[in-house]
Amino acid sequence: MLDRQGLKRAERALRFSTLEGMAYGAVQGAGEHFTAAYAVALGASNYSIALLSAVPTLLASVALAGASRMVALLGSRKRVVILFAALSGVMWLPILGLGFLPSSIPRPLWLIALVGLYTVLNSMTSPTWSSIMAEVVPDKLRGSYFGHRSRWGTLANMTTFLLAGGLLFLFRDRGLLGFALIFGAAFVFRMVSVTLLTTLLEMPHSKTAEKRPSLGSFLRELPSTTLGRVILYLSVVNMVVNLAGPFFAPYMLKELHLNYLTYTALEMCSTLAGLLTVTHWGAAADRTGNRRMLTIAGVMIGFVPLLWLVSGQVVYLGFAQFYSGFAWAGFNLVSINLLYDATNPSNRTAYFAYYGTMTGIASFLGALVGGLVISHVPRLMGSAILTMFLLSGVLRLLAAVAFLPYIHEVRRVRTIPATELFHIMLGGRVVHRPAHNGRTHHHLHGQREPEERDKEAKADS
Repeated sequence: MLDRQGLKRAERALRFSTLEGMAYGAVQGAGEHFTAAYAVALGASNYSIALLSAVPTLLASVALAGASRMVALLGSRKRVVILFAALSGVMWLPILGLGFLPSSIPRPLWLIALVGLYTVLNSMTSPTWSSIMAEVVPDKLRGSYFGHRSRWGTLANMTTFLLAGGLLFLFRDRGLLGFALIFGAAFVFRMVSVTLLTTLLEMPHSKTAEKRPSLGSFLRELPSTTLGRVILYLSVVNMVVNLAGPFFAPYMLKELHLNYLTYTALEMCSTLAGLLTVTHWGAAADRTGNRRMLTIAGVMIGFVPLLWLVSGQVVYLGFAQFYSGFAWAGFNLVSINLLYDATNPSNRTAYFAYYGTMTGIASFLGALVGGLVISHVPRLMGSAILTMFLLSGVLRLLAAVAFLPYIHEVRRVRTIPATELFHIMLGGRVVHRPAHNGRTHHHLHGQREPEERDKEAKADS
């Protein structure tokens, strides 16, 4: 347990981490969310767009297997995070430069290569950052803190996404200049993020403390442990999601003929839903456990692509996107928190790297298969993309039925009635609510008042 000075340092680190989450949210809003639209503007085919999703995730998944070795080489998890975050940020400069090259050059292929390199560099920060943060944020506050951090990051994401979409609309008759401007902004935001990452609070590890389980032992444990079953489930979900995932942007821009402003507005509905609900997911998970919330979210995401089969009207699609943002906000939050609970500091970096490798390979296979079969599937209501949406939705639901009953809660939690859970999800009862900018005051690392600890101990017993 940290002393008073250590608690102050931890609180300061969490405040800056929230700000860093906002900076990286801006990178996603101004950059990552528009790579598929950029590919469409560069003249990419549906198959090339599928490759744009598949190839980078494959390259990143292979690279992730060496994340723990990189920590050993550089001697610090924090150095790994800062170095690769900076290198990934620089990649926005050649990406934006593609728009100024002559069309005779295969620009979609170059985009796949550059986004692939960006994804590799960016992904190397994930397991090491997760390992650091899991030691700073206590387990009973993870849902609340990461939900709070995600909300501010989503707000920044939404704001920059709206501004970037508006900019593309204003520059719609100026070629690809609008994309160059928003990707330049993504570079600037990533450099701000790198600066804030220097405030990370890395707990000291001895050279013998950080264990690197072999890939063979990791694979053997997959079917028999909660951690393994969670990783298997998330890998399958990533695969079936990416059967259809790369085609949402071309469906809106090509088949529905939406302009950039309408496209941005629909994407904003999803982001807004995450902003409004992610802290409620976190509060509910803190109270009733991540496993129960993963079951709810896992079923909900199965209906996301199915909703697109009902209508192509913009107002209705806004509703579908809001539902999507609500479901994915919960799924992403509780799945990562469940992984935090199922690992320990001595092996967390290695297991998060293996997790990234497995889900990355699964995402690659899903996008690759989707790109190959989309031209051969029967058309649903005149669209092969809608057929892929149907296939993806059905497989998501089947994955939930096949895996979720065998995943168990790792930490001790309460069993609460459905009515109370529903009340929490509506925001009526938020537990361990962090104050502004990620401050957690005396609640950090379990430093609650004696009366509060006694009440909670009696309730749990």
